[in-house]
Amino acid sequence: MLFVLALIAIGFFWQPHDPHAIDLSQSLQAPSWDHWLGTDHLGRDLASRLIVGAQSSVFAIAIVLVSSFGIGVVAGAAIAIGPWSVSATLRWLAETVLTVPTFVLALLLAALFGAGLMSIAAALIVVTWAPYALSLAALFDRLRGEQYWQASLALGAGLPGALHRHMLPNTLPVLGALAGADAGRAVILVASLGFLGLSADTGHPEWGAMIHEYRMFLFSEPRLVLAPVCATTVLAFLLNRALDRNINV
Repeated sequence: MLFVLALIAIGFFWQPHDPHAIDLSQSLQAPSWDHWLGTDHLGRDLASRLIVGAQSSVFAIAIVLVSSFGIGVVAGAAIAIGPWSVSATLRWLAETVLTVPTFVLALLLAALFGAGLMSIAAALIVVTWAPYALSLAALFDRLRGEQYWQASLALGAGLPGALHRHMLPNTLPVLGALAGADAGRAVILVASLGFLGLSADTGHPEWGAMIHEYRMFLFSEPRLVLAPVCATTVLAFLLNRALDRNINV
């Protein structure tokens, strides 16, 4: 995972070749030392386009995880310990947004505000904060019934101390699993909308857009399609495992 993140970070400043450079004399070249994954039908270096294309997914994932995690934790705390009216309203809102399909919402936002990563990130944030809030509230309700929680408060630990000692260790594994699932889903959603031409500038390399562009070479040059498909799959899997495991530790 660290190697993949390092490669993506390096891609912001350096690529083996210019990912936009067209050279028809080098079209459909097989993988070689100079072109690690070969070239596409326009002679562009496939590895360079993959590296640059990863930036779109990473950008969306960072926005989604930070925003949905923060909103979800605050909303979950308000549901658990806030006034009844606030708690009931937030719980209803969270349960309602969970019924909204993320893909449909992303299409709607793209139609209203234009295609781009911000529309995708907004759609994910609108939906993904709810599981964090409901999970946190449910864990807090369960914890308040435990004897060790009541004993901790009776011994004068105070609410902040009890939250740090008992709530945090019980909450992080669940929130970690949700964060891992959200990260993987963000990668796949960005690629899916890119395939439809809605995620980024069509002139900018993006994994979903690359799959769409290279689909006509699926049988003659399958590496052109398989490279972005495999990159999407591997990044989604690694993010899921890394976030789940690291937060569970």
